[in-house]
Amino acid sequence: MRPQIALGLSLAGVSAFPLALRQATEPLRIMALGASVTFGTGSTTGDSYRKDLQDLLASKGITATYVGTRANGNFPDNAVEATGGFKIDQIAASADKAVPVLKPNLVLVDAGTNNCNKGGEVPDAGSNVTAMVNKIYENSPGSTVILASILANKVQEQDACREKINQQYAALTTQFQESGAKFALVDMRGSDAPTVNDLADTRHPNDEGYMKMARVWMKGIEEVISKGFITAGS
Repeated sequence: MRPQIALGLSLAGVSAFPLALRQATEPLRIMALGASVTFGTGSTTGDSYRKDLQDLLASKGITATYVGTRANGNFPDNAVEATGGFKIDQIAASADKAVPVLKPNLVLVDAGTNNCNKGGEVPDAGSNVTAMVNKIYENSPGSTVILASILANKVQEQDACREKINQQYAALTTQFQESGAKFALVDMRGSDAPTVNDLADTRHPNDEGYMKMARVWMKGIEEVISKGFITAGS
Protein backbone atom coordinates (compact mmCIF):
# COMPACT_ATOMS: atom_id res chain seq x y z
CA MET A 1 0.00 0.00 0.00
CA ARG A 2 1.38 3.38 -0.94
CA PRO A 3 2.43 5.69 1.90
CA GLN A 4 0.12 8.62 2.65
CA ILE A 5 1.45 11.77 4.26
CA ALA A 6 -0.17 14.73 5.93
CA LEU A 7 1.35 17.42 4.08
CA GLY A 8 9.02 13.97 -2.81
CA LEU A 9 12.46 13.37 -4.58
CA SER A 10 14.28 16.58 -5.50
CA LEU A 11 16.12 16.68 -8.79
CA ALA A 12 19.45 18.41 -8.41
CA GLY A 13 22.18 17.80 -10.93
CA VAL A 14 20.22 15.20 -12.86
CA SER A 15 22.12 13.62 -15.74
CA ALA A 16 20.88 11.48 -18.61
CA PHE A 17 20.33 7.77 -18.03
CA PRO A 18 20.25 6.36 -21.56
CA LEU A 19 20.71 2.70 -20.57
CA ALA A 20 18.06 2.90 -17.87
CA LEU A 21 15.74 4.66 -20.27
CA ARG A 22 16.18 1.99 -22.91
CA GLN A 23 15.56 -0.69 -20.29
CA ALA A 24 12.33 0.85 -19.03
CA THR A 25 9.80 -1.94 -19.43
CA GLU A 26 6.57 -0.01 -19.11
CA PRO A 27 5.35 2.48 -21.73
CA LEU A 28 4.42 5.81 -20.23
CA ARG A 29 0.77 6.76 -19.84
CA ILE A 30 1.20 10.43 -19.02
CA MET A 31 -1.48 12.65 -17.59
CA ALA A 32 -0.44 16.30 -17.97
CA LEU A 33 -2.44 17.88 -15.15
CA GLY A 34 -2.82 21.59 -14.62
CA ALA A 35 -4.35 24.79 -15.95
CA SER A 36 -3.72 27.09 -18.92
CA VAL A 37 0.04 26.51 -19.15
CA THR A 38 -0.50 22.76 -19.38
CA PHE A 39 -3.34 23.30 -21.85
CA GLY A 40 -1.09 25.39 -24.11
CA THR A 41 -2.02 29.06 -23.79
CA GLY A 42 0.76 31.19 -25.26
CA SER A 43 1.90 28.43 -27.60
CA THR A 44 1.41 29.15 -31.30
CA THR A 45 0.20 25.57 -31.78
CA GLY A 46 -1.53 24.93 -28.45
CA ASP A 47 0.96 22.14 -27.81
CA SER A 48 2.22 23.49 -24.49
CA TYR A 49 5.32 21.51 -23.48
CA ARG A 50 3.61 18.24 -24.34
CA LYS A 51 4.62 17.74 -27.99
CA ASP A 52 8.23 18.76 -27.29
CA LEU A 53 8.36 16.38 -24.34
CA GLN A 54 6.95 13.52 -26.37
CA ASP A 55 9.61 14.16 -29.02
CA LEU A 56 12.36 14.14 -26.38
CA LEU A 57 11.06 10.85 -25.01
CA ALA A 58 10.89 9.33 -28.49
CA SER A 59 14.50 10.36 -29.09
CA LYS A 60 15.42 8.17 -26.09
CA GLY A 61 13.36 5.26 -27.38
CA ILE A 62 10.60 5.75 -24.81
CA THR A 63 7.00 5.13 -25.80
CA ALA A 64 4.68 7.72 -24.29
CA THR A 65 0.96 8.27 -24.67
CA TYR A 66 -0.94 11.18 -23.16
CA VAL A 67 -4.24 10.55 -21.39
CA GLY A 68 -6.85 13.08 -20.35
CA THR A 69 -10.46 14.08 -20.81
CA ARG A 70 -9.65 17.10 -23.00
CA ALA A 71 -7.55 17.67 -26.11
CA ASN A 72 -5.48 20.59 -27.36
CA GLY A 73 -2.50 21.02 -29.64
CA ASN A 74 -1.44 20.48 -33.22
CA PHE A 75 -0.31 16.87 -32.82
CA PRO A 76 -2.22 13.58 -32.83
CA ASP A 77 -1.63 12.48 -29.23
CA ASN A 78 -2.87 15.69 -27.62
CA ALA A 79 -4.96 14.48 -24.68
CA VAL A 80 -4.61 16.65 -21.60
CA GLU A 81 -6.22 17.19 -18.20
CA ALA A 82 -6.11 20.96 -17.91
CA THR A 83 -8.47 23.94 -17.93
CA GLY A 84 -7.46 27.58 -18.04
CA GLY A 85 -8.00 29.50 -14.81
CA PHE A 86 -8.21 26.45 -12.57
CA LYS A 87 -6.85 26.71 -9.04
CA ILE A 88 -5.42 23.83 -7.02
CA ASP A 89 -8.79 22.62 -5.70
CA GLN A 90 -10.30 22.62 -9.20
CA ILE A 91 -7.32 20.77 -10.65
CA ALA A 92 -7.65 18.23 -7.84
CA ALA A 93 -11.34 17.76 -8.63
CA SER A 94 -10.52 17.12 -12.29
CA ALA A 95 -7.87 14.59 -11.33
CA ASP A 96 -10.25 12.85 -8.96
CA LYS A 97 -12.61 12.18 -11.86
CA ALA A 98 -10.07 11.39 -14.58
CA VAL A 99 -7.33 9.38 -12.84
CA PRO A 100 -9.45 6.38 -11.75
CA VAL A 101 -10.82 6.02 -15.27
CA LEU A 102 -7.66 6.64 -17.32
CA LYS A 103 -5.12 5.05 -14.94
CA PRO A 104 -1.98 7.01 -15.84
CA ASN A 105 1.31 5.62 -14.60
CA LEU A 106 2.93 9.07 -14.67
CA VAL A 107 1.20 12.31 -13.66
CA LEU A 108 2.88 15.65 -14.36
CA VAL A 109 1.41 18.27 -12.03
CA ASP A 110 1.66 22.01 -12.65
CA ALA A 111 -0.66 23.69 -10.14
CA GLY A 112 -0.89 26.85 -8.07
CA THR A 113 -0.37 29.53 -10.70
CA ASN A 114 -3.93 30.83 -10.54
CA ASN A 115 -3.98 30.81 -6.76
CA CYS A 116 -1.58 33.73 -7.01
CA ASN A 117 -3.52 35.88 -9.46
CA LYS A 118 -4.18 38.48 -6.77
CA GLY A 119 -0.80 38.17 -5.08
CA GLY A 120 -0.78 37.76 -1.32
CA GLU A 121 -0.18 34.41 0.30
CA VAL A 122 -1.67 30.94 -0.13
CA PRO A 123 -0.72 29.15 3.09
CA ASP A 124 -2.71 26.00 2.29
CA ALA A 125 -1.25 25.43 -1.20
CA GLY A 126 1.17 22.76 -0.02
CA SER A 127 -1.37 20.85 2.03
CA ASN A 128 -3.91 20.99 -0.82
CA VAL A 129 -1.38 19.69 -3.34
CA THR A 130 -0.40 16.96 -0.89
CA ALA A 131 -4.03 15.87 -0.60
CA MET A 132 -4.35 15.87 -4.39
CA VAL A 133 -1.23 13.74 -4.83
CA ASN A 134 -2.34 11.27 -2.18
CA LYS A 135 -5.67 10.95 -3.97
CA ILE A 136 -3.87 10.30 -7.27
CA TYR A 137 -1.97 7.48 -5.60
CA GLU A 138 -5.22 6.09 -4.20
CA ASN A 139 -6.96 6.22 -7.58
CA SER A 140 -4.03 4.81 -9.58
CA PRO A 141 -1.76 2.91 -7.18
CA GLY A 142 0.87 2.19 -9.84
CA SER A 143 1.40 5.85 -10.64
CA THR A 144 4.39 8.13 -10.22
CA VAL A 145 3.88 11.86 -9.68
CA ILE A 146 6.20 14.65 -10.74
CA LEU A 147 5.36 18.12 -9.41
CA ALA A 148 6.70 21.29 -10.99
CA SER A 149 7.58 24.41 -9.07
CA ILE A 150 5.66 27.42 -10.39
CA LEU A 151 7.07 29.45 -13.28
CA ALA A 152 8.30 33.02 -12.98
CA ASN A 153 5.74 35.79 -13.52
CA LYS A 154 6.29 39.35 -14.74
CA VAL A 155 3.93 40.82 -12.11
CA GLN A 156 5.96 41.26 -8.93
CA GLU A 157 3.13 40.66 -6.45
CA GLN A 158 2.08 37.47 -8.21
CA ASP A 159 5.63 36.23 -8.50
CA ALA A 160 6.27 36.75 -4.78
CA CYS A 161 3.20 34.62 -4.08
CA ARG A 162 4.47 31.92 -6.42
CA GLU A 163 7.84 31.86 -4.68
CA LYS A 164 6.13 31.27 -1.34
CA ILE A 165 4.14 28.39 -2.79
CA ASN A 166 7.35 26.95 -4.22
CA GLN A 167 8.78 26.90 -0.70
CA GLN A 168 5.79 24.84 0.38
CA TYR A 169 6.36 22.49 -2.56
CA ALA A 170 9.97 21.98 -1.48
CA ALA A 171 8.80 21.10 2.03
CA LEU A 172 6.19 18.60 0.88
CA THR A 173 8.76 17.04 -1.44
CA THR A 174 10.96 16.24 1.54
CA GLN A 175 8.06 14.59 3.31
CA PHE A 176 7.06 12.54 0.29
CA GLN A 177 10.67 11.45 -0.10
CA GLU A 178 10.88 10.36 3.50
CA SER A 179 7.63 8.39 3.13
CA GLY A 180 9.02 6.39 0.19
CA ALA A 181 6.45 7.66 -2.30
CA LYS A 182 7.18 7.61 -6.03
CA PHE A 183 7.39 11.38 -6.27
CA ALA A 184 9.74 13.99 -7.73
CA LEU A 185 9.92 17.76 -7.87
CA VAL A 186 11.26 19.54 -10.95
CA ASP A 187 12.59 23.08 -10.75
CA MET A 188 10.88 25.45 -13.17
CA ARG A 189 13.01 28.26 -11.70
CA GLY A 190 16.38 26.67 -12.44
CA SER A 191 19.05 27.85 -14.86
CA ASP A 192 17.58 25.79 -17.70
CA ALA A 193 13.94 26.72 -17.02
CA PRO A 194 11.89 29.46 -18.69
CA THR A 195 12.52 33.02 -17.53
CA VAL A 196 10.30 36.08 -17.87
CA ASN A 197 11.97 36.61 -21.25
CA ASP A 198 10.39 33.34 -22.42
CA LEU A 199 6.81 34.43 -21.73
CA ALA A 200 4.20 35.21 -24.37
CA ASP A 201 2.43 37.53 -21.90
CA THR A 202 2.89 38.02 -18.16
CA ARG A 203 2.48 34.35 -17.21
CA HIS A 204 2.29 31.91 -20.16
CA PRO A 205 5.43 30.65 -21.93
CA ASN A 206 6.04 31.24 -25.59
CA ASP A 207 7.17 28.38 -27.82
CA GLU A 208 10.78 28.62 -26.62
CA GLY A 209 9.60 28.71 -23.01
CA TYR A 210 7.55 25.58 -23.54
CA MET A 211 10.57 23.84 -25.07
CA LYS A 212 12.53 24.70 -21.93
CA MET A 213 9.72 23.31 -19.80
CA ALA A 214 9.82 20.08 -21.79
CA ARG A 215 13.54 19.70 -21.09
CA VAL A 216 12.99 20.21 -17.36
CA TRP A 217 10.19 17.64 -17.32
CA MET A 218 12.47 15.27 -19.24
CA LYS A 219 15.04 15.48 -16.46
CA GLY A 220 12.38 14.50 -13.98
CA ILE A 221 11.26 11.56 -16.09
CA GLU A 222 14.85 10.36 -16.50
CA GLU A 223 15.19 10.47 -12.73
CA VAL A 224 12.07 8.48 -11.91
CA ILE A 225 12.84 5.88 -14.58
CA SER A 226 16.38 5.47 -13.29
CA LYS A 227 14.98 4.81 -9.81
CA GLY A 228 12.64 2.12 -11.10
CA PHE A 229 9.50 4.07 -10.25
CA ILE A 230 7.62 3.47 -13.50
CA THR A 231 5.21 0.55 -13.37
CA ALA A 232 1.88 -0.17 -15.01
CA GLY A 233 -1.03 1.93 -13.81
CA SER A 234 -3.54 0.00 -11.74
